[in-house]
Amino acid sequence: MLVFSVNVAVLDELVTYWRAWLNIIFVADIFGLTDEFKHLCQQVTANLEQGLGVEKGYGVKCHMVGPYQQQPKGLTCERDAYQYFTENVSLEGYVNKLEQKLLAISGSKLLVGFSVGGSAIWQLYAQGAVKQSLGAICFYSSQIRHLTRLTPNIATRLILPSTEPHFSVAALRTVLQDKSTVTLEQSEYLHGFMNPLSANYDGDAYLYYLKRLADLLSRQYSPHILEEKILSEY
Repeated sequence: MLVFSVNVAVLDELVTYWRAWLNIIFVADIFGLTDEFKHLCQQVTANLEQGLGVEKGYGVKCHMVGPYQQQPKGLTCERDAYQYFTENVSLEGYVNKLEQKLLAISGSKLLVGFSVGGSAIWQLYAQGAVKQSLGAICFYSSQIRHLTRLTPNIATRLILPSTEPHFSVAALRTVLQDKSTVTLEQSEYLHGFMNPLSANYDGDAYLYYLKRLADLLSRQYSPHILEEKILSEY
C-alpha cells in the first residue's frame, strides 16, 4: 500500500513538471502555415495529450513555424509554392527564421518538420546554436541530400519517402546510416504524403502517421522528463 501511494505522488509531480516542458514545434513545408497544416498540428497535439492523459492546453504546447512573414494566398500546387519559396525565402532564410523562433521559446523542445522544414531543422541543429532541444522528426526532407556532411546534434528521425524523382533514396540512406544521432525510417509513400495540398497526399498514410507521431513524441520525451525529475532531487 505504501509503494502504491509513493508511486501516485511521483506521478502527480511528473505531470506537474511535464506541463512546463512539452513544447512541440511543427515546421512547415513550402506551402507554409495553411489551414491544412494547422489542422495536422492540432490533431497530433490532441493525440499526444490523449496519450499522456493530460488536459487540453495544459500538458502540451503546440508551436507552428512557417517560412513566410505573411502567409501567401493561392499556393495550391507544388510548382507555385516552390517558386514562391525560392524567390522570397530560400533554405538559408528559413534556417535563420527558425532559429529566432526557437530562441524565443523557453524550456525543452521537440521538433517535427516537413520537407524543407525538416531540412531547415537538420541544418540548424548541425550548427548547435539552439539549446534545450530533445529531438526532431523530419518527413521527406529532400534537401538533406545536399547537407550530408552535416550531422545534427540532437536525436533526429528521418522518415523517408519510397522514391524521389531527382535522387536515389537508397543512396541517401546509405550515406546517412552511420550517423550516430540519426535514425532512418523508410515509408511506403511519396514526398508530400502528409500534405492534403500535395499531389502525393495519401489519406491512409496521413491517418497512420498522425497516431505514430504522437507515439514517437511521447517516447522521445519520457526518458528526458524522468531524467530531469531524478536530477532535480539531488
